[in-house]
Amino acid sequence: MKQNCMDQLPLRVLVVEDSIELQTMLQAMLCEIPSVQVIASVESEEAALATIRNECADLAIVDLELESGTGLGVLKNLQQSLEMNPHPVNIVVFSNYSNLVIRHRCLSLGAKAFFDKSFQIDELLEFVQAQASGKAKGLSA
Repeated sequence: MKQNCMDQLPLRVLVVEDSIELQTMLQAMLCEIPSVQVIASVESEEAALATIRNECADLAIVDLELESGTGLGVLKNLQQSLEMNPHPVNIVVFSNYSNLVIRHRCLSLGAKAFFDKSFQIDELLEFVQAQASGKAKGLSA
């Protein structure tokens, strides 16, 4: 039975990252943010799409290079199925591939933000905290 995704607190976050070490680090940091629940960490495009659809994720933090598939594939698939998803998920990209062309492509495919792994982890965490605060106040995430 599919659960009702509306008005669920806390902010349900999915980590899509092929590095187990980075998954662990991100989970630990995200768990320190009030009103954030990491619902899963996955390494592939297929697992990301299944988890987003089945677990009512509010926010997905997506790397571009995955164990199988890509972060761009996640964005493309979600953009194509937008009208069929009753609970839209916000996607942010967290990647080392941060040239302007890649950033623009991600944003044009619906990513809400793009953060460079090399130096923007604090900005990523601030973004997640703002999303969680908005959801806790009943605003759209």
